[in-house]
Amino acid sequence: MKILHTSDLHLGISLCGLPLLPYQKKFCGFLCEAAEEADAVIIAGDVFDTSVASAEAVKCWSSLATNLCLEKKIPVIVCAGNHDGAARLSSCADLLKAAGLYISGALEDAFTPIIIGDTAIYSLPYFNPSDGAVLLGCKPTASAVMKAVTEKILAEADKSKKLILAAHCFAAGGSAAESDISARAAESVGGAENIPLSVFDGFDYVALGHLHKAQTLKSGTPIRYSGTPLAYSFGEAAQKKTVTFYDTETGDITEKEIPSPYTLRTVEGAYEDILTAAESDPCRDDLMKITVTDRYAGDNMFMRLKELYPNLLHFSGKQLERGGGAEITAKEAAELDIISLAKRYSEEKRGTAPDEDELKWLAEALEEIQ
Repeated sequence: MKILHTSDLHLGISLCGLPLLPYQKKFCGFLCEAAEEADAVIIAGDVFDTSVASAEAVKCWSSLATNLCLEKKIPVIVCAGNHDGAARLSSCADLLKAAGLYISGALEDAFTPIIIGDTAIYSLPYFNPSDGAVLLGCKPTASAVMKAVTEKILAEADKSKKLILAAHCFAAGGSAAESDISARAAESVGGAENIPLSVFDGFDYVALGHLHKAQTLKSGTPIRYSGTPLAYSFGEAAQKKTVTFYDTETGDITEKEIPSPYTLRTVEGAYEDILTAAESDPCRDDLMKITVTDRYAGDNMFMRLKELYPNLLHFSGKQLERGGGAEITAKEAAELDIISLAKRYSEEKRGTAPDEDELKWLAEALEEIQ
């Protein structure tokens, strides 16, 4: 049996204000074609980018699920991610099972396997450790809850079946991408929510979502992040985006590259040099991030570059040079009045202090608010 594993679709996401849904629809078309090579599809969380998805994002998901389940007759297993509204995503879950769409939105859903051929798939949604602790009688930490979940699953599982776990979490050793905002935040506090790989021992394959970079973690059990289907930040421009295939008979893990519907490009250099190069640039329709290194950013510069690069999404200029003593602590910043903070903000972002008119407008606005 062959399983296609993907995750983190983030339907409805924007990149620097540009809606990516038109491009995500193209990926959905690719996914439907690629799924013809598989017996089942696992989507390991974050179908949507927000818990209350837009009508267009919901319509895109409905079309994808209908195509896979009803038209191609391919079962789809989904676990809710931290971006999904789990209750909304899994509404009518019992009814949808009849169509071949299995959605787990609550922790207790993980203990009922989805049997497909020779395989039992357990679908574990993103969970709140406190809720898991109450349900399972363990410590209120992500690792303790995950350990309790996997122990309960493996104790009750039919060992004659291949055992697959689909989950949405941050496994230890995983590498976060630039667009992994929540994962990077978790890293910044010491990885307290990271899940030890040892808790997955006993499964034949672990299909993970949450981290946006495709990667296989080192363990006796194949533990795999499929990554996002598209690059959702300029820092991911060089990443090859793929869907993962797992063969339950051979244990082989293979990838199929996703053709990107757009190109992300970063340009950095002197303003005049960028202008000169743009005149003969054959790829002006790329989604662009431009950093000017010799001048402070200004509206006139932005508009000129926007004429040359219509898809300029991110523009910044030279950073204000400061002496070693110019930085202030958060405590010092909290003691500054609003006018002083506005002056510093303008200096840091624009390279110039606000003029008299701007300060007058700010003072009038503050007076009106008060």
